[in-house]
Amino acid sequence: MTIHSHTGEAERSELRGPEAAGGGLAPSRRGRARDLSALAAARAHLLLPALLTAALALRAGGFFAGAPAVLAIVMAVLLVARITLVERPWSGWSPPLAVSAGALALLAGWTLVSAAWSHAPARAMIEFDRTLAYVLVLAFMGSFVPRTGDLDRALRLVALAIGAIAAAALLTRLYPATFPTGVGRSPARLAFPLTYWNAMGAFCALGITLALHCSAGSRHGPVARVLAAGSLPVTATALYFTFSRGGIAVAALGVAAYMVLAHPRRLPVALLASGVPVYLAVHAAYGAGGLATSGYAGFPGQAHEVAAWVAGAALAAMALRALGLLADRRLDAIQVTRRQRRNVLLGFAVAGLAALAVVSIAADLPGRVEDQVRKFPDARVSYDADQRARLGDIGANGRLENWRVALDAFRREPLHGTGAGTYRFEWEQHRPIDLVVVDGHSLYLETLGELGWPGLALLALALLVPLGVAVRRLFGPERQAHAAFLAAGLVLLVHAGVDWDWEMPALFAWFFGTAGLICAARSARVRLGSPARLTRVLAGLGCLLLAVGPASVAVSQRALDGATRAFKAGDCTVATDKALDSLDALSVRPEPFELLGYCNLRAGREDLALRAFESARERDPRDWQYAYGLAVAQALSGQDPRPMARLARSFNPRDEQAQDLVRAMRRGGPERWARAAARAQIPFQ
Repeated sequence: MTIHSHTGEAERSELRGPEAAGGGLAPSRRGRARDLSALAAARAHLLLPALLTAALALRAGGFFAGAPAVLAIVMAVLLVARITLVERPWSGWSPPLAVSAGALALLAGWTLVSAAWSHAPARAMIEFDRTLAYVLVLAFMGSFVPRTGDLDRALRLVALAIGAIAAAALLTRLYPATFPTGVGRSPARLAFPLTYWNAMGAFCALGITLALHCSAGSRHGPVARVLAAGSLPVTATALYFTFSRGGIAVAALGVAAYMVLAHPRRLPVALLASGVPVYLAVHAAYGAGGLATSGYAGFPGQAHEVAAWVAGAALAAMALRALGLLADRRLDAIQVTRRQRRNVLLGFAVAGLAALAVVSIAADLPGRVEDQVRKFPDARVSYDADQRARLGDIGANGRLENWRVALDAFRREPLHGTGAGTYRFEWEQHRPIDLVVVDGHSLYLETLGELGWPGLALLALALLVPLGVAVRRLFGPERQAHAAFLAAGLVLLVHAGVDWDWEMPALFAWFFGTAGLICAARSARVRLGSPARLTRVLAGLGCLLLAVGPASVAVSQRALDGATRAFKAGDCTVATDKALDSLDALSVRPEPFELLGYCNLRAGREDLALRAFESARERDPRDWQYAYGLAVAQALSGQDPRPMARLARSFNPRDEQAQDLVRAMRRGGPERWARAAARAQIPFQ
């Protein structure tokens, strides 16, 4: 995708390739230049946030190491194409964009440097790839000078992508035999395709906020308004089936924020068209109790009834919104002064507060809130019971303990933290409860614990600058689009404070993509001239060099996935070959050495197994699994495994496998140790 920026002089200039820097286009290049200009005129880059959102959502949200690496590679290639083929590739560059992208780039660099004190370079590289991908998305989208309406177009496409994904997710719940998905840790909760129910809840909350904007915003055409209204019952029902309390809460927050910040004239019509259909669809889903359990596939009758209600609600919302198009014209024709708008908003605010007070008194909300606050720290929610019960129960569910561990890590190392990707080690070693987690369930506290206060400061700067620019433009001609960005951004950033959304690029790709549009220079004056050929070549080489690390991670991860599958299938020949391929691509990874160690133990080559586990420990010395594997190898080779077994347990004191290994090795000699090691379980199986 190569785009030519059109603004001021740029609109009147021709695209030139690097070969034509000293003169006109060669005849063989003219056709390509015209094609590029036509593509730029179509503003094809506005598709990028939506395409990335959909593609990453379908790859488990982009969580696993290969997806962010591929995203970084794709964005680096797009930047190379833009730098080398577009006459003024940085015409959209601006001070806010420089600050936000610069802070994010420094955060990526700080992440990579943290390997020096974490002694886990592979973890730092994986975290670096994700942040680098975000930087490149922001820089690429910010390199274009936006036109009026571009932000609306981009947000509309993102809303369409999220709505389509939510509809597909809902089909897997209502027709599991036709659209089967893998059963995860909590099959009662809708997690497909992001594979994590709370992330899916936040995803749907974003879709609801943006769909409301598409239905009510003044710059959206009739088709967009009608389709957006129809998507709301579908997305709301998908959100319900995630049973994500945080997702439902931020959805309400996003809708409220949009209503306050944007207050478009068409909002009453949009709410009237979608409000009742959304209620009917979600009410029908709530009434289907069998679908709220892990055995939901055994209730096809309930599923078909809910499907009929959702389809009917979507059609009704579209029909009502189509009728409301006539009212839109009348509302658009009303002349409202700024003073009248302020008075109307004040009246709505007073009425809303009064209604809230009445409902609070009638439902005894203060007493209920006090009771829930008292229960909050210790409440736990079952993953197997009817999930409807959890919606009215506000419990920390381990969050407070997650946050305390992150804060404790920060207190020990306030300047640089424990290193990127090391929260899991802190949790395993210091967790007060038997809960297995990998991330800190708070972007801000985890960043503080892993990267210290410099990491959090850089992150805050990168996130807040686009929000600040959007706030400033709430009083401009594109007020509603910027209000929608702020409302959806609020949904994302609030939810990221209580969960691990940063590790799900499907949730953040749209944010940095549209943030680039917001931060880009809006003046028609060309800010930067056409770079010389040497400058283009050097900049393009720089982008390609940035892609080297992610390419290594992507190739290594693909081979490692194959090795893991083969090992679990009992095929150590393939597992060994794939593990060696993974190391050829990225030699600092410890996981392939672990696989090689266990395969060598199965083959009776204890000396090679010892060397493999020692190599794994050198590359990730705080991971208890590698100390555990080394202890097993020592026992089978006749060495004393007890010190290494105790070390593994010290890294993860509450793990049953680590405890069992220490107990099994406590007595006896080499023969007893070898027998116990032969019976030891493999941690990742």
